[in-house]
Amino acid sequence: MGEQGKTSSNRNMHAIILGVLGILLVIVGLYIITVPGAPLRGSGFGTIFTVLGFLLLVIAALRFFYKKQ
Repeated sequence: MGEQGKTSSNRNMHAIILGVLGILLVIVGLYIITVPGAPLRGSGFGTIFTVLGFLLLVIAALRFFYKKQ
């Protein structure tokens, strides 16, 4: 049997998961903010989701590009 290596490190996998969650939160937040008649419109959840999504995207980018020395 041949050796099987990991396709990506744990750090990169965490960054990918955070990035996907960030993108989903941004999309949901923008949907709540922009679509007339959307549930939760005017409650502030759209803004909260959008800000949390951008925060997760920044954390994911920093985690992905951070190099251990």
